Amino acid sequence: ILKKAYELKEDYRYFNRNSTYPECIEELTDLIRYFKESRLVCYSEFINLLENWFEEICNSFQRPTEDRKQSNALAESLNQKMREFIMISNGLSNFERFRARVIYALNYRIGFSLTSNIQAYNRKQKK
Repeated sequence: ILKKAYELKEDYRYFNRNSTYPECIEELTDLIRYFKESRLVCYSEFINLLENWFEEICNSFQRPTEDRKQSNALAESLNQKMREFIMISNGLSNFERFRARVIYALNYRIGFSLTSNIQAYNRKQKK
């Protein structure tokens, strides 16, 4: 049982790394069939996930820029950083200041101005 579970996991990883958009519909359908035929209870939720998100999974194989898969990892990373800023802010009394602080911390190329006396210019990026 453990060997079969491992092989299925590796098959999915191979599919995720190496499939292309034209092939992914057929390959994902086959993969779901293999998971179902294995009758492993530990994969029942994963099978449901693959079936429910089938179209979205296939769309993730489109590569519109520089032949790279699309991902929301950057957005998720920025959201996590903003959550951390909110946590360490100890209450927000001035939203404009918080907004400027977040923009400054997240993007080296953006300058900002709180008032005409308090402003920051573009920073040099760390090497």
